[in-house]
Amino acid sequence: MAGSVTITYVTFDTVKYVQWAWTSDASGDVSGTDTATISGAVLRWATNPGSTAPDANYDIVVNDDDGIDLAAGGLVNRHTSSSEQLLTGGDAKDGAAFMGKLSLVVSNAGNAKEGVLRMYYR
Repeated sequence: MAGSVTITYVTFDTVKYVQWAWTSDASGDVSGTDTATISGAVLRWATNPGSTAPDANYDIVVNDDDGIDLAAGGLVNRHTSSSEQLLTGGDAKDGAAFMGKLSLVVSNAGNAKEGVLRMYYR
């Protein structure tokens, strides 16, 4: 698995987000690990298909250092042309707490397709 990923880290007051802008490889897959060590609790996930939209029902997983999907399977079967969100809570007892470098895995996206994933956290 390869593809390409550009990772951006943004902070707005008390809410932060990580943005993964990705392009799939010929097999329709993407994988990449963040360069920064971050920590917090997930508030919301947002997926936005790019101008070269991924195939219908593409899947995204974001693993923490323990290899656990922070979205708990909630980012599978994403829509090919519509932005979607997944709300996951607001604090450490409601949202998935994490610490370390996160790993993005996209599958079933199609050849040379694009998309953006944002994970909002605090």
